[in-house]
Amino acid sequence: MRKIAVILILIPSLWLTGCWNSREINELGFVLSIGLDKAGDGFKVTAQIASPDTFSKTPSGSASTQKDKKPFWIVSSTGKTIFEAIRNMASISSRRIFWAHIKVIVISEELAKSNTLEIFDFFTRNPELRLRTLVAVTPDEAGKVIDVVPEMEKDPAIYLENIINNKNLTGKSYGIMLKDFLEDYLDPNVGPVTSRVILDKSESRPVLKTSGAYVFDENKVSASLNEEQTRGFLWIQNEMNGSVMVVKSPDDNKPVTLEIKGSKSSYESDLQKDIPYFSIRVDVTANITEQGCLTDFNDMQKLNQLSKMLETAIREDIQSAITTAKDLKVDFLGLSRIFHRQHREEWYQVSSDWNEIFKDTEVTIIVKANINHVSLAKPLKSAKIQKEYIR
Repeated sequence: MRKIAVILILIPSLWLTGCWNSREINELGFVLSIGLDKAGDGFKVTAQIASPDTFSKTPSGSASTQKDKKPFWIVSSTGKTIFEAIRNMASISSRRIFWAHIKVIVISEELAKSNTLEIFDFFTRNPELRLRTLVAVTPDEAGKVIDVVPEMEKDPAIYLENIINNKNLTGKSYGIMLKDFLEDYLDPNVGPVTSRVILDKSESRPVLKTSGAYVFDENKVSASLNEEQTRGFLWIQNEMNGSVMVVKSPDDNKPVTLEIKGSKSSYESDLQKDIPYFSIRVDVTANITEQGCLTDFNDMQKLNQLSKMLETAIREDIQSAITTAKDLKVDFLGLSRIFHRQHREEWYQVSSDWNEIFKDTEVTIIVKANINHVSLAKPLKSAKIQKEYIR
């Protein structure tokens, strides 16, 4: 009976194998962000790697040493390919590069304008990389962008990730994850759009800033969008909730700041004589958060006039984005997907030549804005007017 029990215990153990490919945590270098630059005919790869001491709960060394030490380590190497450049890091890094915690991929504009096919081919083949990683392009050197030491965060990767994700607060920049970028990248009728990150050296210490966006076409950057064009793109993409619009007062052209509390874009399309027609309707709800004029918007007539000013500003933003897309002959707005979704049979008549047909599309923009004015007081008057009123 004992022999049978022993056999029953030993047989299952034959299927239990050890962790033959395990990697100890103290043997890995955790990459938090990566910068890609052009280096001759090849690539320069810069990795921001978490420093074990500064991220550890029980760091080694004195307190003064830890205070002065960066919580990350920057390592760079070059190669004919991205993979070769990364493998060349082994000659200066004692730890194996581990990609599972990467937050942002930053590509220099110079490199992105040449060809990005090899870049994204590498990242799609890397099983460690998360597809929720953010993708950004910079007009500066990518390696320097990920080396900026932030004031309020522990490392630049978190800092960069947060300012890209704050796009809704300003409405002047864009953010996209790798999985969504690749979906657009592989669509022959859609131009992918990425974040635009600037290294601002106007302050005493360099800071990073998101401004505008980049449009890709045929595996490379085609053009950059300014903040107004980016905002028009965001209106179409339903990504303006929580952002800010500044319009002129209908009385004296002084600024009035509006917070967008709700935004909904809807689309209709049609095909007439092989020319696609689109109607874009944007319904907006906003609040007045600040005014630099003496206009009393408790007056419904004045409030309606302000609503018209907001509608005009939104319409101009959207038209700016549409005009740019037509000039580039790149449908980064995603109108092809709207037409395909609404007219599946007709889509095959125009899909093969969409990029040429797109520049002739007719787009009607309809904007309806509703401004909620919740102030119980009249606008603050100047000190001079208040004195005269008191007298």
